[in-house]
Amino acid sequence: MNAGAAPRVSVLIPVAPRQRHLEETLLSIQKQTFQDWEVVLVLDGDCEANRRMAAVLPADRIRIVLTRSPRSGPAAARNTGLPECRGDLVAFCDGDDLCDPERLARQVAEFDRRPTLGMLATWARRFDSDTGADLGPLRCPAEYGALARRLLLFNTVTMSTVMARPEVLREAGDFREAAVHCEDYDLWLRILGRAEMGGLTEELVRYRVHRGQFSHRAKILPQSGLLRREKLAAARRLEWSVTVTWIKHLAWVGVQVANRRF
Repeated sequence: MNAGAAPRVSVLIPVAPRQRHLEETLLSIQKQTFQDWEVVLVLDGDCEANRRMAAVLPADRIRIVLTRSPRSGPAAARNTGLPECRGDLVAFCDGDDLCDPERLARQVAEFDRRPTLGMLATWARRFDSDTGADLGPLRCPAEYGALARRLLLFNTVTMSTVMARPEVLREAGDFREAAVHCEDYDLWLRILGRAEMGGLTEELVRYRVHRGQFSHRAKILPQSGLLRREKLAAARRLEWSVTVTWIKHLAWVGVQVANRRF
């Protein structure tokens, strides 16, 4: 990246105080084969430990911003960081996940190949933070229609794998702070029917599983009404059956109840 020039990709990373895995995440960005990037690190509450870990990157490759109030949550943190992103593509990554060295290169190449693409996810591989044990893959369909059908049933997109055009995020309304524990799913639904989406069938992110993560055993059933409205709105934009979408949502509710996520 040339000094002073806007990068091609802004990597947006929100973190709560004392994120002990942040340095590993930042080093995984530093090791990217695609080097035209910046990191926008959003501190959801100022934290000297996080600032020390951020120093692992050169000062001209990382910018630190603060949320207006501490512990505002990941939706507010990402919304705080989005206006600071100078790249024409935004890559999301949580502060405890790890990017494969080819992640940015593979996603940028796909955006270059497909000018109408608005959002692109990849596959990921889960691992246990304490033992390093492999916990299996996280996969999503590659083709837009198949991905859309899956999203109208449940969230199949892992946050830390997503790259998107900033204008697509703005047009959809960015992250909704009221969508607690499902702010990512809510946004994907609002993008459906507004922009082309896709997936890469390659495991380009390592998703860390640990007890302290924000999504661990998240109770998202209280957001059922909000998600139902967005699913039905997306079905109408896609000109798909609202009735079938409603039935799919009831099936999703049943899964949440069975998993005691209420």
